[in-house]
Amino acid sequence: MTPTVTRLRITLVAPFARQPKATTSARTIPLARALASRGHTVTVIIPPYDNPAEGGRDEVIDGVRIQSMRVPGRVAEASPLQALAQPILAMQAARATIATRPDVVHLFKPKAVTGLTHLALRGHHVVRSLARPPAIVVDTDDWEGDGGWNDYESYPWWQRQIVNAQERWGIANADAVTVASQTLQAQAWSYGQPPARVEYLPNGLDDRDYPNWWTASAPGDSGKPSSGQVRARLGIGPGPIILLYTRFFEFAPIRALETLIGIRKAVPNAMLLVVGAGKFNQERDLETEARLRGLTGAVHLAGWQRLDALPEILSLADVAIALADDNLANRAKCSVKLLQLLRLGIPVIADATGEQSNYIVPNVSGILVAPGNTEAMASAAITCLTDPDLRQAISAHARKRVQDHFGWDILAPAAERAYLAALARRDR
Repeated sequence: MTPTVTRLRITLVAPFARQPKATTSARTIPLARALASRGHTVTVIIPPYDNPAEGGRDEVIDGVRIQSMRVPGRVAEASPLQALAQPILAMQAARATIATRPDVVHLFKPKAVTGLTHLALRGHHVVRSLARPPAIVVDTDDWEGDGGWNDYESYPWWQRQIVNAQERWGIANADAVTVASQTLQAQAWSYGQPPARVEYLPNGLDDRDYPNWWTASAPGDSGKPSSGQVRARLGIGPGPIILLYTRFFEFAPIRALETLIGIRKAVPNAMLLVVGAGKFNQERDLETEARLRGLTGAVHLAGWQRLDALPEILSLADVAIALADDNLANRAKCSVKLLQLLRLGIPVIADATGEQSNYIVPNVSGILVAPGNTEAMASAAITCLTDPDLRQAISAHARKRVQDHFGWDILAPAAERAYLAALARRDR
């Protein structure tokens, strides 16, 4: 632990359940573990309104106390009754937070339950009565309002305005802010936060979340299924595989198909393996368009897979493509999926959009192309597919870059700096 950082009592309030969304499991909890390993007393409070079945658990894992709250009424996430359920849950989260007597509260996302929890903590009479109320840090890992997730979701106009207001108020009224991208860093500055109280904290990986991933995907591991066995199980024949690992929010499905068509001009037997699915069935649109263009059999939809099955499926790829149109939402986000691919050593060709340009060193740990340039994406994929030495070099550098720069134990000091800045503001 860094000598200049005293041991703190830190409570992290997650934005939603561990599953099916990723921020709690891929960002909040791994950071909490890293902080605990550095000597802090850490609690995570989870308000699982989107998956009430997770509620009611109180456990200690890897030195972190994790409390999953019971959701009042078990209201469905899409129900209008969430307008009542979320404020109730936020008040419960605020009380549970106060009970931990934290030095610092770290709230993940400035909207929905955590945004309301922030409001409750600022106004709660118990907090105001404390001699030293906790410093409040807000974490933002997406652009939530207009231009970001508001555009992805089918919110009514009034809900969009609430999200816009929560995002601006939550960031502006925090004692410090952690941000997952440089775009979000600029957003925090524009909302009135001084640079000294805004810490850049990109997403990372914790190997404890990926048991057997890296060993199972290592070349020459005789204990893993052969690529032929995995191909047979998925119904994929021989030929180079282009991987698309996605939720389809970042691009129009037609872009992936046009990239494949460009690749097949030089590598006729190349095929596209799609791992993941879209909220609005975009993968089916892709499959339909492929059939209309005479590419039946060249596009394989694997859908969502169990975590333990993913490495052997992803590692079938000869190359992966990371498509991200140059828009505000994509510039603000920080993709854990891309990190996973790089850590597995899969050569990635990515649009040079937002944090994808931070994760990848051009022509060293991956290849970057101008956003939206389908011809350049296809050309880079062809180069990789026809040059095994290049693929091997990129693979080795990608693994090393993630290990050296994007482990949560390496990133945790940025959170500590935010906590110290927040405490200094509270005490001034």
